[in-house]
Amino acid sequence: MERKLVVGIDVGKEQYAVSLFDGERFRDFSVPSSPEELLRRITPYLPGKMSSVLFVMEATGVYHLKLALFLKERGYPVSVVNPFVVKKYAEMLQKRAKTDPVDARILAQFGFFASPPPFVPKDKKAYLLEEIQKTIEDYQKRRTEILNHLEALHHHPFPHPRLQKLYEEELQRIEETLRTLEKEAEDLALQYASREYRLLLSIPGVGKRLACAILGILSPLTRFARSKELASFLGLAPQIDQSGKRKERAWLSKRGNPFLRKLLFLSALSASRFNEQCRMLYERLLSRGKPKKVALIAVANKLLRQIFAILRSGIPYDPHYLERKRSFAFQGT
Repeated sequence: MERKLVVGIDVGKEQYAVSLFDGERFRDFSVPSSPEELLRRITPYLPGKMSSVLFVMEATGVYHLKLALFLKERGYPVSVVNPFVVKKYAEMLQKRAKTDPVDARILAQFGFFASPPPFVPKDKKAYLLEEIQKTIEDYQKRRTEILNHLEALHHHPFPHPRLQKLYEEELQRIEETLRTLEKEAEDLALQYASREYRLLLSIPGVGKRLACAILGILSPLTRFARSKELASFLGLAPQIDQSGKRKERAWLSKRGNPFLRKLLFLSALSASRFNEQCRMLYERLLSRGKPKKVALIAVANKLLRQIFAILRSGIPYDPHYLERKRSFAFQGT
């Protein structure tokens, strides 16, 4: 359906920069960061039918989420777009200024002419799983810092016994918190998607942290038609640079979710040893002289394809699945 009005919103911590665009003219607002206040201010300018308006905002960590869910719950069409896409759109328009009102206008214009896909909210448990995983990551960083301090004290010529005790007590509290959070994440994953969680754990190299993060961040997986789309979303898709006679080179885009990409790369270390298909790929690439990091990235992509295929098929990991499938196909001919 053709939109009569698009509302572009640059979401800030303290205020929203808002721009209403009907295809010809803009109407700009500055509103405190309150979804209720935003809707109150712009309601007089909205068309009668909710389907005739579209709210567009960038994905900005958690700052956009409250507003997007608020509008979606009230029946308004919402699109949450990738900041990289909007940046390229602004470059195409030759916009050099970078201010909140300008960004809001670009979002409104982009929404009107590009018709971005609708925002699909995740289940509440998926949001909670994602938040718990990021909190675990934060506490693990704190644990590493304290272990480094303790190591430094151990090598100090005049170690302060009181300081060492303080660090050890803090380390104990962090360890207890991590155990609690990990148990909470596992319980939540079993409540939210027990079948998918167990399918993920059947893959050698996929541990509880990665399984919980996938269920929290990538839910619902049905929004990805192919594993290549998933790799691109996580920033694991190679970018090719080649022109004329210049030698082709490739690198990772590193766009997408850096947290999940890091977990996947760490899991690739384990998969390169214990996952038969990933191990064979890793050893083959090393035998060809590829650097270990390049081989591990290939393993991460392989692991991601396994995750995608197993969640789509509902069949637990089987290292000989393809061989059996080919055998059955051969017997049927």
